[in-house]
Amino acid sequence: MIEYHRTLLADEVRTNAYRDAILRTVKPGDVVVDIGCGSGVLSFFACQAGAARVYAIDRGGMAGIAKFLSRNVGYADRITVLRDESTGVELPERADVLVTETIGTLGLDENMLGSIIDARARLLRENAAIVPSRLALSIVPVELPDRHEKHVLWWNERRYDLDLSPMRVFASNSILFLSGDTDAHLAAPAIIIDVDLTTALSTLVRGNARFVASRDSVLHGFMLWFTATLVDGVTITSADRGETHWSHGFFPLEEPIAMTRRAQIDVQLETEDGKTWNWRGNAAKRAFDQSTLFGAAPFG
Repeated sequence: MIEYHRTLLADEVRTNAYRDAILRTVKPGDVVVDIGCGSGVLSFFACQAGAARVYAIDRGGMAGIAKFLSRNVGYADRITVLRDESTGVELPERADVLVTETIGTLGLDENMLGSIIDARARLLRENAAIVPSRLALSIVPVELPDRHEKHVLWWNERRYDLDLSPMRVFASNSILFLSGDTDAHLAAPAIIIDVDLTTALSTLVRGNARFVASRDSVLHGFMLWFTATLVDGVTITSADRGETHWSHGFFPLEEPIAMTRRAQIDVQLETEDGKTWNWRGNAAKRAFDQSTLFGAAPFG
């Protein structure tokens, strides 16, 4: 746990962007809510900006670390740490600003959207500022034979004189996290989901994208990354792997699809608050329909 949060703090692109956004947004005397506070660093930035009170919320053991560090950095008199789900807390007052860095590799996969919608209804004042204010997901079709072979096709071969091939369906409906290479792209990336976090009303989001293959190739799946707008003029993105700690998400196909140059690829992406992900569509007139719902074997 500590090492993971050290990694987050060591990501200077991510942390400085949040600091810049918070210093631009929080005004002296503001009340701030920090959802998923972790080590508490965003709460500390809010205090640096002049916040009168900060409610730092974290459901895990890092709540204790945030409380410990708030005393060490001298902000314990202004920060109240709550160990709970944000959807379960009641505050004595409504906040002027919400900050959260519950951004997963897939952008929405830490249930950020649901917690923000709930906070807007119960914890924030009308027209409160939200950092980040927007989150967009980009997608691109990719040719990744080695990765697909390792993680999906591997199950086709008999191993130890046993047929393990039924595992292939689970493997192909599981999202992989890896570093993407633009050489693998079969077209220019496209934004497929774009969520305004200040107005969104539903945790179910979906979008569509259409591509034209740039070369003869084999489609093995789709790569995804996010771009978060913290405030106007301040963004963070996982597009360029290595600049931040985030990787890319790879949504594999169960069956690779041979593509010719200029063949059409259509894909729809859908998620319910990052809990499940569905990717369906067709490529070169062959349909695919996959979901993380089928990424885990049934029990019993």
